[in-house]
Amino acid sequence: MSIKVLTSESNGDYTILDAIHPPNVGPALHMHPRGSETFFVIDGDYEFVLDNKPITVKTGGVISIPKGVPHRFLVGSNGGRVIIISPPELEHYFSKVSELLAKGEVSWKTELDIANQHGQIFLDNAKHWS
Repeated sequence: MSIKVLTSESNGDYTILDAIHPPNVGPALHMHPRGSETFFVIDGDYEFVLDNKPITVKTGGVISIPKGVPHRFLVGSNGGRVIIISPPELEHYFSKVSELLAKGEVSWKTELDIANQHGQIFLDNAKHWS
């Protein structure tokens, strides 16, 4: 994942991320209280669950998730790449978790704490990146 636009560069409004995902992974069910999140699928197939409704988004497709709506996704069997316009400060969550992962495993409690500080609220831990 690379950060293309920091929150500080968007007048505090959003973050833009470029994410390359391996096959068959995705985050646990979560929501963002600070803003909406939009995914533009550059490559691959993504199966989103948005407010308990499955939505498949393929290469070239876009999905926008309103602020506060529970969602998750699963990357297809060939992996994928997305550009994500995320709520503000979310780049700090990814940076901190990545930094800790480089030193070893990150406990679920530690990840929850970091997520809560930076606008990502996990609603469960089922299939979290596994």
